[in-house]
Amino acid sequence: MFTPVLLHDERRGADVRVPETGARLGRDPDCEIAFPEDDNVVSAFHARIEHRDDGTWWIEDLGSTNGTWLDGARVAAPTRLATGQRLTLGQRGPALRVRIPGEIAPTRPEMVPGAPVPALRLRRVAGGEDLTAQGRHIIIGRAAGSTIALRTVADTVVSKHHAVVDIEEDGSAAVSDLGSKNGTYLNGQPISGRTILKPGDRLMFGWTGPLFEVRALAGREMAEGEGAPYQPERQPPKTLEGMVISAGEAARDKTGVRPGVFLRTMARQMVRESSVALRVATLVVLVGLLGAVGLAWRSLSRQTAAAEVRLQTAERELIAQRASADSARRRSDTLITRLRDELTAARQSAVSRAVLDSMEGRLRDAEARAHAAGTGAGASDFARVARENQRAVGLVIVRFGAGDSVMGSGFAITRSGFFVTNRHVVRPEDRIAAPRTVEVVQADDNVPQAAEVLVVSSADDQDIAILRIRTFRGQAVRAVDWFGRGAQQGAPAAMLGFPLGTQLALDERGFVRTTMFAGIIAQVGPEWLRFGGTTFNGASGSPVFNAAGEVIAVHFGVLRDGPGLGFSVPMSRVRRWLPPEARAELGL
Repeated sequence: MFTPVLLHDERRGADVRVPETGARLGRDPDCEIAFPEDDNVVSAFHARIEHRDDGTWWIEDLGSTNGTWLDGARVAAPTRLATGQRLTLGQRGPALRVRIPGEIAPTRPEMVPGAPVPALRLRRVAGGEDLTAQGRHIIIGRAAGSTIALRTVADTVVSKHHAVVDIEEDGSAAVSDLGSKNGTYLNGQPISGRTILKPGDRLMFGWTGPLFEVRALAGREMAEGEGAPYQPERQPPKTLEGMVISAGEAARDKTGVRPGVFLRTMARQMVRESSVALRVATLVVLVGLLGAVGLAWRSLSRQTAAAEVRLQTAERELIAQRASADSARRRSDTLITRLRDELTAARQSAVSRAVLDSMEGRLRDAEARAHAAGTGAGASDFARVARENQRAVGLVIVRFGAGDSVMGSGFAITRSGFFVTNRHVVRPEDRIAAPRTVEVVQADDNVPQAAEVLVVSSADDQDIAILRIRTFRGQAVRAVDWFGRGAQQGAPAAMLGFPLGTQLALDERGFVRTTMFAGIIAQVGPEWLRFGGTTFNGASGSPVFNAAGEVIAVHFGVLRDGPGLGFSVPMSRVRRWLPPEARAELGL
């Protein structure tokens, strides 16, 4: 049958029940029986109490700095606990009285008559409230775990754990210094070691520290009118640190610190127990904070007003742009309707083929401009992109034999001639033999340059080839989105290449000219990008640009059922196929 063990904390006057699984004692919050963090006599994991199969309880020290003591003897090995024993963590640390229900404590000497509970009462000689404590082991200091806590402005020279008063069972008492910084004085003399203490003695904590008179000790008490008078109205004000510690103690329960209780206790102490200087300083700080908040609010209000003005301006500009766009669209629709009517009338009359060709060309141009405006990617959006990247795009000509050639598009990514195109351009699936030659003619030029095939993608879903033009004399594309951040569904996009190869690329002087298709990014995936816009055979390998002018993908195919949706490989996937030399040049 399980028999619990109870530990009576002499400082707090409360019982602590040890669970059947045992408990660790220490300052670490994970300990089952935890002590205040500023109780620096106690180690983080100081001792352990365990329950054994035979129903007995045992105490074991966990290598603590100040040791575990049982009835004044240091615990060197696991030791059995018994009712009535006094357990201390360190010689001057917390004291716990052991009680095991059902066990009878050994007989001890009688207490002094008339003193059923050992007690100590100190009176400030300079005036103030009396300080009282119960227990046989009373620690005096500024720390939260002190039995008598000194937290006023008169106590600033007192150490956290300054001195201890031990009351024996026969009623005798002794005071000891706990290694304080400023020392402990008894009747004007510094003490070293245990010194007998009796009512009427005067204790001073630090040579310039607070002076106390022992008014009551272990049932013996001085009569009022003797010694220092009781002057509670002269109580020194508390320090800010003392108020915070007191508020924390008042607000702490089993569930933690209750914020409401903490704030109420702080407010009460600030009003009733703080110094005038502290109140004034607090008021100044609060006024300063309110002023800073007011200035910040004023600045924020100004910024908000300015932002609202900018927003209203932008809204007006947007409304004007929309009105302009609507007007332009109406004019374009009117023009297209008129051109269609004129073309229909011309076809029904006897006009020359040249006139019909001219009218059909004007109609196609008008329809193309209307389509570009409808997609939100008008020619004006990409005029700069085309101008800056024109000479980086090249017509790829792959020859397998006499009269047997394949054409596609591509673009230079470095000034040293590294060039990106499609795998199916340089390695068509319907060709078994390797190409005899691979040449590239840059846009706005008519001179073919020999190219070397360096890398051909082995991934089915990445139709990529990397070429190298050793005699390259063109320019590279201005910007490339190597990390896949520049593509968003619905954003405008454009493609620059050579649809239908030399059929549309060659002008009357034999120079190759690019064609740009504008549209939108229809869909974005991790392995591909879909371009919503017109595209044709021969555009394979063309760069796809976003509105910022970055190359975001390499075009490689189109739906068989129509030219309205193209497929591209994102440049973030192209990166893996770059040779080391190209990576180094690009800084990747």
